Amino acid sequence: MKTKAKKLLMLGVDAALPDLIRRFADEGSMPNCRRLMEQGFFSRMITTFPPLTAAAWGAITSGAGAGTAGIPSLMVHEPGEPLDKWYTSFDRRMLRAETLWEAGAREGKRTVLMNWPVTFPLKIENGIQLAASLNPPFRYFYMPLWDIASSSIFSTRQERCNQVPGRAVQVRLQPASGWKNAPAHSGALLEIGIEVPPTYAKGRSYHVLIMDSEGRGYDRVMVSPSRDAAEAVADLGLGQRSDWITESFVDSKGEKRRGRFYFPLVRLGGPEDFGLYQSAVNTAETLTLPAELTEELIGAAGPYMEVDDPWAYMDGWVGLDFYLDQLTQHNDWWDKATRFGLGRTEWDMAFTWVGTIDHVQHVLYGGICADTSYFDAAEEPRLLGAVRRVYSEVDERIGRILQSVNLDETLVCVVSDHGFSAIEWNPYLKHHLAEAGLIHFDLDYGTNQMKIDWSRTRAFPLEPCHAHIFINLKGRDPEGIVDPKDYAKVQEEIIDALMAMKDPVTGKRVVAIAVRKEEAATLGVFQQQGFDRIGDVLFALRPQYMANPFIYPVAVKYRDGTERLIANPEGYEPAQLHRNFTGVHLALPAIPEMHAAVILGGAGVNTIHRQIPMNVTDLAPTLARLLGWPVPRNAEGNFLKELF
Repeated sequence: MKTKAKKLLMLGVDAALPDLIRRFADEGSMPNCRRLMEQGFFSRMITTFPPLTAAAWGAITSGAGAGTAGIPSLMVHEPGEPLDKWYTSFDRRMLRAETLWEAGAREGKRTVLMNWPVTFPLKIENGIQLAASLNPPFRYFYMPLWDIASSSIFSTRQERCNQVPGRAVQVRLQPASGWKNAPAHSGALLEIGIEVPPTYAKGRSYHVLIMDSEGRGYDRVMVSPSRDAAEAVADLGLGQRSDWITESFVDSKGEKRRGRFYFPLVRLGGPEDFGLYQSAVNTAETLTLPAELTEELIGAAGPYMEVDDPWAYMDGWVGLDFYLDQLTQHNDWWDKATRFGLGRTEWDMAFTWVGTIDHVQHVLYGGICADTSYFDAAEEPRLLGAVRRVYSEVDERIGRILQSVNLDETLVCVVSDHGFSAIEWNPYLKHHLAEAGLIHFDLDYGTNQMKIDWSRTRAFPLEPCHAHIFINLKGRDPEGIVDPKDYAKVQEEIIDALMAMKDPVTGKRVVAIAVRKEEAATLGVFQQQGFDRIGDVLFALRPQYMANPFIYPVAVKYRDGTERLIANPEGYEPAQLHRNFTGVHLALPAIPEMHAAVILGGAGVNTIHRQIPMNVTDLAPTLARLLGWPVPRNAEGNFLKELF
């Protein structure tokens, strides 16, 4: 046994897959992880049910699964509240289990938390905290922790817009007038006016001047708060981006906020071919504890960016290289912020998280899986190269981070939270529940919003339709209609409806398992203090499926040319590479595709490559025992005997 460790450094690498880590390490693309594996411990890890980000990271640091920790999915429904009301599971106040750093604080251990999930709003008793991650870039819901508004595009085209309606603004370039201090140019000046952001929050107006600076066509764009080019906040050629721009905003809650964003010019081919991208409006306010570290952090790592923007790529606003460069920016920030935090204070344990691998896999994973219907062998090398690039960048930054710690006294844990499978179909879950008579709704064709008829609705899924379905129970739920004596009967109806869902091409079942709440322990969900947040029916989809929580209107056209809108009668939406997500993690956590990865290196670790996957709830107790520190009070797991 090596010398016992005195410190813990946990590097959370969201969705890093054990098979790809091994492949890229063997190829030489991940030399730092390869070195850690060769000299230390490596294991596949069975994650939480469901295998989703917040639930898994909560379990990683507490040793507690969903029934104990109270993190059932991406969302949390509180008992007694309306069934369509939910809270983000990334809110630390949702976590009902003690974490490693809270347990360590009982013995005076100091902690550094760096962009760690399920730690927002900021709170730390003995240490420092730099930001807190993360609400993912959902297609279905926009619910940022820090950001004021999502990204947008101002385009002469009618762009697709799958996330947050109103982000894609179609513009028409007009002859410019009234401008002062315009640079030398050839031909007519053009202009548009824009609102930043165009939706979700109130910001400010900008004037955009488009010019031909060299007599060879339009090639320069200036953005100014007035029609005075001398006040421009951006002066761009094609492919260039502005510096960060800081402004005041009023967010969706009506609160005044300070935010930062930038403009890249993504298209300029003439008056009919113009595209100005506006990045997400990131917070420009305090994001550290203590507060005075914020400016130091920004000086060391740059402005904080909560999330990247896969939808700008999938909606065709920008190319793949643009998106990969965004991920590089996030990897750079993670590296610099982590090294800043580790060097800024004395610490006993440190936790730092990066999400770029997860995000690139959501976008491209189906394109590197040969068993998908849309797999293209000719394109696969390019897509695999993009995924490899992100893994390699993360590994390179792990190497830099490790150079800033003493490995003779530090236990290093590189850990991911879940696996991945490709997507073929997105079943409209509420459609199938409605077909079974469990949900009744009207569709507002103006807003595309579903209006639930609670007087006839007997069951409702936890948004965004992942893993849990609640019965609309009389005496428990505000608009409950199901008599408690019929509870078990409705449970069976829900299970029957789920198991009746069939792949529209193969006819195979879409749902792998559906169980009653009383049987939740089958899935590792135990009756502890978080069990009241668990659905009345739990279910896992098979690989290649991700539920869609909406029902969209479609137009029915008649022979006389008239048409009317109806709710989409189809039960499934196909996955489309480069158009929507092709990677997902919603299957049973024990199957190999859903496995996470654990690498332990540094002080106190011998070379062991475990053959049987460990359990996610065993990690926190194992780390605590290796260090001789208190095990988190609510940990369900045990320690791995081969490490002692």
